[in-house]
Amino acid sequence: MSDVTDGTSLFTLFLTAAALIAVPSIILASKKRQDEQTEEKDASKDEGGMNDDGGLTDMKAVSAKISVLLDNARNKFEDEYMDLKLRVTIPALLQLVIQAEEKTPSDQEFSRDVLYNKTGKASEVKGKELENLDQCLSFAEWAYEPSTKELEKSLGSCGYSLLKHEKVEEAGLVGYYIAIDPEKKTALIGIKGTSSLSDMLTDCCAATTKQTLDRSFVANDDSLKEISAHEGILISSNALAKSLEPFIKHLFLPLNYRLLLCGHSLGAGAAGLTGVLLRSQHPELIKKNSLEVISFASPPVLNHKAALACLPFTTSVVNNSDVVTRASLNNVEVLFKILSDIQARLVEAGMDPVDRKSTTAFMSKIKSGKSGEMLMSTEDGFSVLDKAQKGVSIDDPDHLYVPGKVILLYRKWQDRKKRREELEAMEQAAKDKGEKFVEEEAVKEQEPLPVFCVRTDGVADPLRLIEIDSDMVMDHLTGSYHTMVDGLK
Repeated sequence: MSDVTDGTSLFTLFLTAAALIAVPSIILASKKRQDEQTEEKDASKDEGGMNDDGGLTDMKAVSAKISVLLDNARNKFEDEYMDLKLRVTIPALLQLVIQAEEKTPSDQEFSRDVLYNKTGKASEVKGKELENLDQCLSFAEWAYEPSTKELEKSLGSCGYSLLKHEKVEEAGLVGYYIAIDPEKKTALIGIKGTSSLSDMLTDCCAATTKQTLDRSFVANDDSLKEISAHEGILISSNALAKSLEPFIKHLFLPLNYRLLLCGHSLGAGAAGLTGVLLRSQHPELIKKNSLEVISFASPPVLNHKAALACLPFTTSVVNNSDVVTRASLNNVEVLFKILSDIQARLVEAGMDPVDRKSTTAFMSKIKSGKSGEMLMSTEDGFSVLDKAQKGVSIDDPDHLYVPGKVILLYRKWQDRKKRREELEAMEQAAKDKGEKFVEEEAVKEQEPLPVFCVRTDGVADPLRLIEIDSDMVMDHLTGSYHTMVDGLK
């Protein structure tokens, strides 16, 4: 039976982690080469081709904004982590994570599970709240629907009538739909997530930028007239808020409609920021508490104070180790601090590959896989994580977080290991009987692993690290979110 230490699974996990961790070093190298080239004469003109409203209407604008991100990353990481050997420390970290799970007995609570459980209030999601969460996930998923006819059909099944279906393929804009339920007096805005190259360019314009709002988006707190946010998603949200303006001003507010914004991934981030902008532009929404955001898999999009100020009107659902919900410079810095500690321990153990002897020692260690001696104990590993998180400022102006209340859904590693042991026992029993064992069929016959829920916020410890796990990419998909929400039923 395969596991994360074998073949394709480990290779996929390694590539995913390497891609995430290596981005800053690639940035440093590419920026250094860029600095060595001759600057074009018109580089300073019109700020790289941005249009008057700061949008992303052409590749010059996109390039200019990504360059800002490169500069920020270079300034943050170059000096302190220039000597960090990613090709050495990444495999060592992967091995350590795999060993920690392998060597923890299944009858013992896993440190990772403790980290999740203690981060907030353990709670059940049930009844009307669960029904609403399930429906809002469908609303978010339907925003990906390219067919207006199919979208109308899906919305109609829930009592909504489609008013507008905006399909765009341009960086700095997001696709969305507007629908109304006259009986519930609710206006639904579903916002599409990343599904095209232009959406990816919006995601990549990830430098932190400031914006002064019309007024505070929270009652009686003028300090929240300025926010720091993910630049690409903020540009998209400003454009969306502008498009929604006539509907809100001339239809929804006069008719006392409640606004519900839903989205997944990029759409979730845009929903969160658009909610902030609309509350700032229309104080009636604050006074009547008539705007709600329910999002899934939101990337970090707001500074610390603003993210927490969204608690009264925003709910962000995070699934397990979903990597996009942790995709921030602050979490890369936490990861770099952990890798720096690993590198120091390799040097101390004579396994930092600088010569033939140390290279042989390092390769021998990695080759030992999950059964080899751990570079540090699991307890020490979590102490290193705790120290790394404490060493990265929450209020750093470049650091962004998932907004509002966070419903963190997770499955325990302890249960996952028990399930793997059960399948291994079934495989061995079939082998002893000379029978064929098909793991996929055996898994289908098993009861789904229980889903746990913690209510917390975007600065919770499990969201302040890039969790290296074989499911970190799959956990981001809408299908995985549906599975976890179904697991609460």
